[in-house]
Amino acid sequence: MGELSFEIVEGPDAGRVVPVLGSVVIGSGPEVDVALADSHVEARHTRVTASGDGALVEDLGEPGGTFVNDSELHVPTRIRPGDELQVGVTVLKLRAGDAPSKVRPKPPASPIAPAIAREPVRGASEIDELLDAIVASSAQRIRAPAARPVGARGGENGPGSSGVSPASPATLAAAGGSVTAPG
Repeated sequence: MGELSFEIVEGPDAGRVVPVLGSVVIGSGPEVDVALADSHVEARHTRVTASGDGALVEDLGEPGGTFVNDSELHVPTRIRPGDELQVGVTVLKLRAGDAPSKVRPKPPASPIAPAIAREPVRGASEIDELLDAIVASSAQRIRAPAARPVGARGGENGPGSSGVSPASPATLAAAGGSVTAPG
């Protein structure tokens, strides 16, 4: 099957390939075999031991920090080429021999990012003024219900409804109607 290695496919060290010879400790500390630049990785996080055509993975730290193929590791687990090991935010893919790279490219920049960059930056006071205007406008619409035609009772198409939708005073005046205040 060939020599085993991990290719770091996601995380701060993406693109690195590290051989898995015998037993290797992965972590962020200076005394480990594979030191990662991942702030979510413990000093001595995981041990990987090559075994036959795969490897055995053990979590060395607090439970909940090591995953194999998106499943949390609770006991030492056997992995094979193609399996993924996640420690912190780093994902390592086990490879055999000269397998092609699986590094995941960073997502492309958003097409709206340039448009956002052209928008003027607003100060806190300007944003506060805009929010105050929006709140005042919303409150005004809530306090001023639409006028109902004379004789309309109840909700639209509800019990007692005349079947006529509410109209604004301007619409009624344009149609030659009148508006009377409720009394």
